[in-house]
Amino acid sequence: MWTRAQLKANAKYAMRGRYGKCLLASLAADAIPVLYSLLITIVTYATIIPLYIQIFQEPETTQTEEWAWGVIRTMNDLNTRVNASQFFYYILSIFIVMPLTVSAARFFVHNRFGHVDLKLIKTAFTASYSRSMGAMFVTNLFISLWTLLLVVPGIIKQCEYFMVPWLLSDNPNLTGERAREISRMMTDGHKWNIFVLELSFLGWYLLGSLALGVGIVFVNPYYRATCAELYVCLRQNILQSGCVTPAELNLAPPTPWPPVTPTR
Repeated sequence: MWTRAQLKANAKYAMRGRYGKCLLASLAADAIPVLYSLLITIVTYATIIPLYIQIFQEPETTQTEEWAWGVIRTMNDLNTRVNASQFFYYILSIFIVMPLTVSAARFFVHNRFGHVDLKLIKTAFTASYSRSMGAMFVTNLFISLWTLLLVVPGIIKQCEYFMVPWLLSDNPNLTGERAREISRMMTDGHKWNIFVLELSFLGWYLLGSLALGVGIVFVNPYYRATCAELYVCLRQNILQSGCVTPAELNLAPPTPWPPVTPTR
């Protein structure tokens, strides 16, 4: 059993004296999403604010039909640029952000046990890169499709597959299907508590979003450290159940074959 208070207390203890490295590890996975959000925000405000200023400064000019069509063209151009940038961002997410999410999870699990090494971030592109990327892509695709169907099933699937990147952080050679299967077993009976745990960070993220969202960067290490505590707890449960072996999660060396006795 686990409680939110326990997980968060353990997360704070795990980051004690190591917050700087935790921040860098988390920032490696968050840099592209944060920069993209910041860029879209700046471009949007840089387009819209001058229009509002013109409305107050030149009310007569802005009431003409020609000006209105100009505003429509400007907003269409903005929408085109945003859509083009979103496509480019999705490509970056698949090939860079998703693998970095797995390696960030690997860092925080190791940090939980006192092994702090920022080089773990580079393992995103060395340890079964294509398999991890494919597993994350298909998992996120499933969640997106369920969310498009209905919001509630999407939330349930998000909680159900919550442990996939953490499982891949332990063993990047897991297939996506097996990682999702183990995640379903790990989160069985815990989905509601995981959802509430996610909601408990909402206040922190709202506070962090005040400065154009930059403050969120400083909340993410705390969030990831808490998720690492949850993963370690649920991992211990699934190992004790016998449904998963330590070797499958790279927690123990595989059992060697017995020596073959030569026959005469």
